[in-house]
Amino acid sequence: MNTRTPNVVHAASGILCLLLFLSTILVLPPIPPFGSSQAQIVEFYATYATRGYVYQLIAGVALLSALWFLGYLYTRLRREAPGSPLPAIMLSSGTAWITFAVVYLGMFQIFSVWAGQPETWPILRAFSDAYVLGFMFSAVPAAVTTAAASMCLRRCAGWPGWLKPLGVLAVLAQVLGCVPLVAPDGPVKAGGPVTYASVFTVVLWICVASIAAVRVELTAARRHQHEAFSQA
Repeated sequence: MNTRTPNVVHAASGILCLLLFLSTILVLPPIPPFGSSQAQIVEFYATYATRGYVYQLIAGVALLSALWFLGYLYTRLRREAPGSPLPAIMLSSGTAWITFAVVYLGMFQIFSVWAGQPETWPILRAFSDAYVLGFMFSAVPAAVTTAAASMCLRRCAGWPGWLKPLGVLAVLAQVLGCVPLVAPDGPVKAGGPVTYASVFTVVLWICVASIAAVRVELTAARRHQHEAFSQA
């Protein structure tokens, strides 16, 4: 049993990712959407500076948990789909997605400093709009990550049959997340619900895949323990 325990821990890292991201909802309200006034933007970053730093820490750990799970998934899919380039595509695009998100997390601290300096308020407003709109580009590597992983899943390897269609829905959510890039002044604004839906959809898929992976690893652990007892 102990020889399988590390695999269970690795498989469960995706669940931790979702739990951490859900906790950030209580820490920080949604950032001002694209097109917000200068007063709204300045007030937000001046008011939530400290809570923003807490948010950065929690979200950073959540992203590392996602990367941990993708590493586990890469190792497993290499065995289940030998010769396929999809596991490498999944890991590289997932790393790009997480790196992009970490860089954007760091911008919050810069904006909080600018909010305390009236001479930089016009710059803050311009950068804030660019910030929320540019973040939607993360939907592209996130969609590639989910699509590549979903295409590798095999029911014979223990993955539930509904997980692949769920991945298709997650990819469609990423496509919706790109709408603000095409129509930034439209009814679907960057920085609004579509931004959070895009992120949480991928994280939710990772969590569901993590739950399925844990079930498979626990089953394998019990089988390993039974075989060990039988040989004793």
